[in-house]
Amino acid sequence: MDSDEKTDLSPEWLAARVQKMIEDDCEIAPDENLVLYGLDSIAVMTFSSELKQMGIEASFEELARDPTLDNWWALIAARR
Repeated sequence: MDSDEKTDLSPEWLAARVQKMIEDDCEIAPDENLVLYGLDSIAVMTFSSELKQMGIEASFEELARDPTLDNWWALIAARR
């Protein structure tokens, strides 16, 4: 992935990416636990790997500890 993709990171990008992970078009509340939407550990591991490929270190444990859009975005924003 090139650096242009990294600059495209936004809360909207994250919400769209999570929608794909849970395979549902429902509105996701930013502070709602993503497990309630059907997010599973395999998806979290895959997402952690994707972030690493973009140069963002976010471990499975960090993502799984508090899986909400708000918390994930805070983590991504702090490390990009």
